[in-house]
Amino acid sequence: MIIVKNYSAAQNWCVYHSGLGGTEGHKAIYLDLNYNEVDQTGFWNDTAATSSVFSVGTNTNTNGSGASMIAYCFAPKTGYSKFGSFTGNGNADGSFIYTGFSPSFVMTKNSSINDWWGLWDNKRLGFNSSDSPRLLFPDATSAESTSKMLDFTSNGFKIRDSNGAINGSGNTVIYMAFGQSIVGSNNVPAVAR
Repeated sequence: MIIVKNYSAAQNWCVYHSGLGGTEGHKAIYLDLNYNEVDQTGFWNDTAATSSVFSVGTNTNTNGSGASMIAYCFAPKTGYSKFGSFTGNGNADGSFIYTGFSPSFVMTKNSSINDWWGLWDNKRLGFNSSDSPRLLFPDATSAESTSKMLDFTSNGFKIRDSNGAINGSGNTVIYMAFGQSIVGSNNVPAVAR
């Protein structure tokens, strides 16, 4: 997952995500808007990112001529971070997404429809409880929501709502998840020396 911002001009935050449909490197989605994925070669030059490089095209959101640009690049790390997608089932008993660690931060976006981004963490009140779990909207100025939509588990997260933005039936939902500590491939948490 890569987030790019042209900070020389009033441009959108452009997101590359391996979970977007179609040819990898051909689609993008905006972090600051509730739009679905956009299909255009101008974002990533129609080229999939590798472990060491990503390409940009001619779109001013990702490659403004003479503009100052910043890119935040994320890759999965076993036991600590995972980036992927799942298909919504449209009911309150939604999908379980296996990450291999207990998440402390999850951000989702239904890339099939125009709807909000959702962000959950385990630091604010309401985490995995019936009393006001908190949901933030990175693409809006709204206050945090108290709707219970997902739970963090010991090895992933579980969707608990039929809302189309997080669980639209047959829709692709992309996500990024980070854990609290690094866990090795043997499921043993890494500890400081």
